[in-house]
Amino acid sequence: MKDNKRPLNDEIKASKVKLINEEWEALWETTLSEAKTKAKELNLDLMQLWKEWDFTIIKMLDYWKFLYKQKKIDQKNKQKWKAPDLKTIKITFKIWDHDLEFKKNQAEKFAKDGHPLKVMLVLRWRENHYEAIAAQKIETFVSMLESFYKIDKKLVRAWSNFIVMMLPK
Repeated sequence: MKDNKRPLNDEIKASKVKLINEEWEALWETTLSEAKTKAKELNLDLMQLWKEWDFTIIKMLDYWKFLYKQKKIDQKNKQKWKAPDLKTIKITFKIWDHDLEFKKNQAEKFAKDGHPLKVMLVLRWRENHYEAIAAQKIETFVSMLESFYKIDKKLVRAWSNFIVMMLPK
């Protein structure tokens, strides 16, 4: 598990170096061989941070501790930037008011977590003849969600489904 971007110890090619310790304090300007002996005395590694045409900046550190800290930082960043999942709530043509209230509470939890929402009303068999009532039912449910969601894509009918896409406020 070596960081290929930065040369370590014997991989460093420089004549004149500026040395920095673990606390990021600039120590002195010296030759590479003196920096290596100083690092061996302190049982530390040398890592090249920056290279210019006339000098190189080198840091003394415990490389394995550095890798461990870097791995932990990467894990935290990966958790922070997890994309929110699209949540789907399906309602039916014959849904009761209590069930709509339950689905509303479910959608509110999704909004608190920052998930986009897809509301879907599925019509079956003879229910397809009552598309006006179905559109009204999904619009009333969407109006219940307006306090914590905003409409991203308006009501669309795809075959026997009515679909509304919503984003959290």
